[in-house]
Amino acid sequence: MGRGQKLLRLLDSARSDLMDAAGLGLLATAAFTWCATAGFAAAGVAVLLLNFRMTEGRR
Repeated sequence: MGRGQKLLRLLDSARSDLMDAAGLGLLATAAFTWCATAGFAAAGVAVLLLNFRMTEGRR
């Protein structure tokens, strides 16, 4: 086996590991984004409900 083939195999295994790491990073980012979005949505609903209850209490 030549030096070039060994280098290609090494680069191929490194590429595979990097692709796995990038995929896991993207999945973690997606999970964080979804959780943050859900948190903001829940906070928005809570503020709207609080405002509605305070407005109804004045009547």
